[in-house]
Amino acid sequence: MMDRDTAVELCREKCLKDTTVRHLISVEGVMRGLARRFEQDEELWGLTGLFHDLDQDHTGDDAGNHARLAAEWLREAGVDERVVNGVLAHAHEQFRTDLMSKAVVHADAVAGLLVAAALVRPENAVGMKVSSVKKKLKEKAFAPGVNRDEVTSVEGSIGLPLDEFLAVGIEGLQSVASEIGLAP
Repeated sequence: MMDRDTAVELCREKCLKDTTVRHLISVEGVMRGLARRFEQDEELWGLTGLFHDLDQDHTGDDAGNHARLAAEWLREAGVDERVVNGVLAHAHEQFRTDLMSKAVVHADAVAGLLVAAALVRPENAVGMKVSSVKKKLKEKAFAPGVNRDEVTSVEGSIGLPLDEFLAVGIEGLQSVASEIGLAP
């Protein structure tokens, strides 16, 4: 299993924008939180979150190739095939074959919402509450790029009620907040 420092270095090497790296780390935090909640392998889930958009700056709006380039890079780097599948799963439904590969879809969406919510708070991610995030979720004009269906369909997909999912997501984001500039 690739260690986290090497994984973050790979992200910094492949990503063209610092905002992309920060997004990857935010999704990693959420995925680690979900792994703890489901008593799964936190390192495996964390790497899946960390690498899910690795090729975003290169594939852009090319949805057909998004995640496929990342999968090539990850295989070349010897990354666990379960992580590669999870990366492919976040962009291509046919790869959503297990709990982790389904969870990354929801983690990606909720991380975007949580980061946007943290950015408009004076204390950033510190002290964030589920109730305030749910209000932001209902505001269609807030973080309009967030796929709300991928946030709200979490219970049917991975069996986690929305409030619990948001709480786990907040904890996950808070665990990486200082690393991505969201801690005061």
